[in-house]
Amino acid sequence: MSRDTQDAEFLKSLTVLYVEDDDLGRAQTEMFLKRRVGKMITATNGAQGLEIFRTQPVQMVITDVLMPVMDGLTMAEEIRKLSPTVPIIVTTAFEQTDYLLRSIEIGIEKYVVKPIRIERLEDALLECAHRLLGEELFRQKGWLEAEAQRLKHQESIRILTSGIAHDFNNLLQAILSAFTLAKMKLPPGSEAHRSLEIADRSSEQARVLARRLYTLAAGAEATDHLGSLDTLIRESISGVLAGTRADVAYRFSAEPCAVRFNATALRQVFTSLATNAGEAMPTGGRLIISTEARTLAERELMPLAPGRYLHIQLQDSGSGIAPKHLPMIFEPYFSTKDRGSQKGMGLGLALCDTLIRSQGGTILAESTEGQGTTLHIYLPEAAPEA
Repeated sequence: MSRDTQDAEFLKSLTVLYVEDDDLGRAQTEMFLKRRVGKMITATNGAQGLEIFRTQPVQMVITDVLMPVMDGLTMAEEIRKLSPTVPIIVTTAFEQTDYLLRSIEIGIEKYVVKPIRIERLEDALLECAHRLLGEELFRQKGWLEAEAQRLKHQESIRILTSGIAHDFNNLLQAILSAFTLAKMKLPPGSEAHRSLEIADRSSEQARVLARRLYTLAAGAEATDHLGSLDTLIRESISGVLAGTRADVAYRFSAEPCAVRFNATALRQVFTSLATNAGEAMPTGGRLIISTEARTLAERELMPLAPGRYLHIQLQDSGSGIAPKHLPMIFEPYFSTKDRGSQKGMGLGLALCDTLIRSQGGTILAESTEGQGTTLHIYLPEAAPEA
């Protein structure tokens, strides 16, 4: 694929803001832009354009200079304060030095003189798209390298965990057997018998922990179901949050997207995530669960192959996660909760990560401290059966 072709395809994924007060000129250029960019938003003056930039995701700006209310260069100065790197292309009928100097000071990407020649505007668009694509690929390379390092680290932990879980379980079996035999030789209700019962219960909790460690190392067993996850998600989450102060809303997509999955594994995942959401909203809040079929392109910043996936979002309005903690939440034994036998063991999200990956998917998190957390789960769509 040539550079120009790659840049043109990337341009079709961008949202462009076009600010022009002349109705005829705007209509003519708009026809051209609609064929070249992914989404176009228009404004008739700088103030309107600035408000759009503040409230909507925009990756590129094209603006006239002389306009009512607010001129294009003043708008560009304000946009630069919000986003120092967004490409800005200025179109104007004036070639006066003061406009050019001010454009340079602001950091205008390109300068196209009116009347606009379409080939010049297209060249400016492609050059801006090329720069944006290069920056995205650079970020993607760094992110993928960091993700590969994290997965390598997790794999080493899982190999170690597998051996520990196996030996730990064997030792516990011997301890539990000894407790059972000892209790048979002691009178019920005696102090020694009660002490052994306490130790027996603690050993049972240790056995549950060993089972979790083994699951963390081995992942889920083979997939045993094919179809929609709507019912499984609803049952898993409602079973945890029923009777709590959390308000749960389900927004399942009408577009079919069947997946192959291990029902036991995914039930454990959604139960664990619902528990976390409930604990993040102790005084009440809202959990929104939504699904959609989504096609991932090759350039997307994802640890997944391009293709079609079921995208599941769990968005809570809880306390959120501190930025310094967010990169570590899927690491085994990392927890922001108080340590204890029932919660705060630091295995919940690590197990979810392992189980989702064993189904061929991934789980990602974004959060704003004090405003809530959104978890994104991607599972590959099942190939149609012959």
